[in-house]
Amino acid sequence: MGLRGPKSVNLGMLKAHAVQWTYILFGLRDGHPDLLEMMRWGPWHGKTKQVRGGTAKKVLLVRIIPSEGGRETALRVFQAVNVLATRTIDDMNPQFENPICQTIEMDLNLPPKWRFGLSEYERAILFFPGLPAQPQLWRQLKRPESIKQLQHTGEGIHAWLSASVPGIQGTPQYREALCGHPAELFQARRLWNFPRTDRPSSDDKRIAFFAESLAGLMLGIAPATATKKLARWTPPRLWLPDFGKDKWRIDRQSTT
Repeated sequence: MGLRGPKSVNLGMLKAHAVQWTYILFGLRDGHPDLLEMMRWGPWHGKTKQVRGGTAKKVLLVRIIPSEGGRETALRVFQAVNVLATRTIDDMNPQFENPICQTIEMDLNLPPKWRFGLSEYERAILFFPGLPAQPQLWRQLKRPESIKQLQHTGEGIHAWLSASVPGIQGTPQYREALCGHPAELFQARRLWNFPRTDRPSSDDKRIAFFAESLAGLMLGIAPATATKKLARWTPPRLWLPDFGKDKWRIDRQSTT
């Protein structure tokens, strides 16, 4: 089955897939820390016995929920942890006490510039796991020497993603996008809108380009069509903990 051109493009799901691939490709190049790697510690206090606090929060997933009038809500699910560390003059190895783990939900009303345009009955779920960087795979993706090498790179990226997100095996569209259209991805680099300069900002633009192209391939849409449809849209970085300033709602709390 060939890739579709401009007709029958589900723009809302195309945008959702583009956000997901943007996160994945930034993780491929730079990595995304897991919750404990994001721990921020305060200063030590005390003399004989010292104490300091640490906290971390990470967005795990986001549900995009449409409502009347074209409005959309991003329901973001966080994991957060707060912990105390203690140490003494005789033993400088810190001991960790009273960790409090929380699941937090935050409703974020998306302004027009960040809306996906989902239909009334559509839902999009985005996942944001910790991912170890594999910059060599990113380099091979953006500058392949042949279609065969790009095929091998796609298989490597899918294996890397599956190792961190085992459930991805149950969504074959990810493998299809990465491994099922190597010729289309290889040719996509010849499109007029592919960023070719060596400026630092151009590499981020290449991530956006491949994210849009892979999002299109998941829906059977050619990279030229997908990148054109998304040319004037900037994907919201919903995985950033401080994206938006709505109040948090703690739904479940556990102490370990």
